[in-house]
Amino acid sequence: MTEALAKWDEEADVVVIGYGFAGATSAITAHDAGANVLLLEKAPEVDKGGNSRVSANLVFWPNDIEKAKAYFLALAGPYTDNISAEMLQVWAQEMFANKTWLSDLGMTPAELPYIEFPELAGSDCVRVLMNGEGPLGGERLWRLIEQAVASRPIRTLYETPAISLVKVGDEIVGVVAERSGKRIRIKANRGVVLTCGGFENNPAMVRNYVSGLAEIYPHGTPYNTGDGVRMGLEVGAELWHMNNISGPLLSFKAPEIPVAQWLSLPHGKSYMFVGGDGARFTMEGDPCLTGDFHGKVKRHGMWMQQTMPVPIYMIFDEAYRKAGRIGHATADWDVSHGNRYDWSDDNLREVKKGWIQTATTLPALAALIDIDPDALEAAVTGFNILAKSGLDTDWARGADTLAALDAPPYYAMALTPAFVNTQGGPRRDENAQVIGADGNPIGRLYSAGELGSIYSFLYQGGGNIGECFAFGRIAGRNAAGGARSPLREAA
Repeated sequence: MTEALAKWDEEADVVVIGYGFAGATSAITAHDAGANVLLLEKAPEVDKGGNSRVSANLVFWPNDIEKAKAYFLALAGPYTDNISAEMLQVWAQEMFANKTWLSDLGMTPAELPYIEFPELAGSDCVRVLMNGEGPLGGERLWRLIEQAVASRPIRTLYETPAISLVKVGDEIVGVVAERSGKRIRIKANRGVVLTCGGFENNPAMVRNYVSGLAEIYPHGTPYNTGDGVRMGLEVGAELWHMNNISGPLLSFKAPEIPVAQWLSLPHGKSYMFVGGDGARFTMEGDPCLTGDFHGKVKRHGMWMQQTMPVPIYMIFDEAYRKAGRIGHATADWDVSHGNRYDWSDDNLREVKKGWIQTATTLPALAALIDIDPDALEAAVTGFNILAKSGLDTDWARGADTLAALDAPPYYAMALTPAFVNTQGGPRRDENAQVIGADGNPIGRLYSAGELGSIYSFLYQGGGNIGECFAFGRIAGRNAAGGARSPLREAA
């Protein structure tokens, strides 16, 4: 929207769009800098937190600024492109500052040894922090940040998605949002901060920006539908890193559940993954144990995005069916939002539901999933030969994880690519300002979080959350210090 509005329904110094780690940090920082802050959240209050709440709640913390810069450049590799030296310096400094900032909020930092790419320069600086000792994941860090927001007079409007930005000249002066079915106009006297996440749950955007993923589902919040990308484009923002995602990872998507579920993969050995042609296409197993790091795999000596030849099926036999639950009982979004699906220990409930197909012979199973029976039989026969020899010459799966599929009946479970988040969006600079297509900052518009993330290629676990805090602080500080709108008296 490019014209001033005659009437404003709400007003704040700083308007923050999206309540996750980035939005919360921006709001906290802007408030502590003396600004009146209004936080808009698309989801109902019970679903607030976005991907931040259902993430592993880990923070990548580099303990050395110069080594952090070297590690980042190695992660970005040939995709460094328009990441300036100033941007890199600020990222490293603020990521280093995260530990102190979080400790001041009440975090008890506990280090977890988790270096995803130890062979890269500077990797020995990597530390990953949890909020206190305890199991991986959970909401311990989220609860800390949520309490920091609640302890301040930061007004939050839930079920109030931002629809458009109000631009006058070269500055953003407000936001149009929707509340209870009506449009409301919100004046931002100093600045607007976009922290509304990525486009994981916008299939058209995924197909447009990410190659090879015509069908994919989110593991996290279903509310991330690319609103920040759309609003940024409408006011002339330049986009970056749109093709980079955290994923894809092989998962299961039930029709009744809005997000994808992780696979559990019990200790049984007689299973394999095949594409629509019946052939194996990757090493089976837990991604983190099979050389798949947030969807990036090393092929022919170089890192690239894992390919997913949809449709994909997990083929297994009766011995594997009895080995334990295949689906996770803790799909992140469902568990955190009270919709837990308790996968059966023997997988028979899922067979009855039709999520898993079964037949007494491989040709009959192939007919159920529309795969050429000769191709499936050939693939299973080849796999069985490798399993019995203890040497997987195709994909180097460990001998202690292999067993022949030779105990009928046989089963097929449709799998899907899924991902944690997208990284792309409006490009920001070292001041967290959103950059226009002309290369200049768009006045009084800032961003933080996975929307327009700095990560352009390889990704270190905990990096997005660390970035949420780092650039959330920058955005909050700068938005709070922004010049008052020339329209302040217009209402």
